[in-house]
Amino acid sequence: MAELQLLLSQIGFDCGRVDGFLGKITAKIIIEFQQNYGLVPDGICGPQTLLALHRASRNSGAGPGVGIVRERHTSAKYPQDLNNLRIVIGQFTELDRLTNELADRLRAQRSNVAVINDLDQHRHAQLANDFAANIYIGIEARDQQVCEISYYQTEGFHSVAAHVFATLAAETIERSAPWFKPVVSGMRLQVLRETSMPAVVCGFGPVTRVTPHSAVLADDLANALSIWVKTTSVKLDAK
Repeated sequence: MAELQLLLSQIGFDCGRVDGFLGKITAKIIIEFQQNYGLVPDGICGPQTLLALHRASRNSGAGPGVGIVRERHTSAKYPQDLNNLRIVIGQFTELDRLTNELADRLRAQRSNVAVINDLDQHRHAQLANDFAANIYIGIEARDQQVCEISYYQTEGFHSVAAHVFATLAAETIERSAPWFKPVVSGMRLQVLRETSMPAVVCGFGPVTRVTPHSAVLADDLANALSIWVKTTSVKLDAK
């Protein structure tokens, strides 16, 4: 299914994120493709539809696909500062202090911030989508010593804007708290897959080590976000 979504994206039929699931959007796009190529519009990707897809993709080049292009162009519409930026902070477990510190800093800069504390990743994604957030930032406690900032990536697709923010956040934390040794990872976490905006999950651990440094980490994430909204459109428009 991921290969099918990638092929559709490469020839200009936008399935959104390549997630490997046959959802309503992908089914609708299959019908649109079939209608455009004179096939029976039944929404079923049978042998004839697959053959037409492969033929069409051979003439489409090896570009990034319409999903990535769409994200680049919508990213350019973000404001140039945090004022009125819509942000959802999702906490999964135990890092209340870090979550609250980050929310306070962003609200002080007049961002519209919603916070959810829930173990269910689907609820996080649902809130972020309903809130029409510009970005989702997940905060997750880990048992081991780690600072891992994840963005959505699967075969043939990755969230460009989220990758940019994850990298900025890791670089900022590296400068102020190098002992956390931050890393950036492309992953297929449910919340990253289901959110319609750029999304990252920041995994920090252990809690006993993270909590005393909550203020520093909150400053780092807020500073990275401030840089992100000022530079993302430039970075992405240049590509």
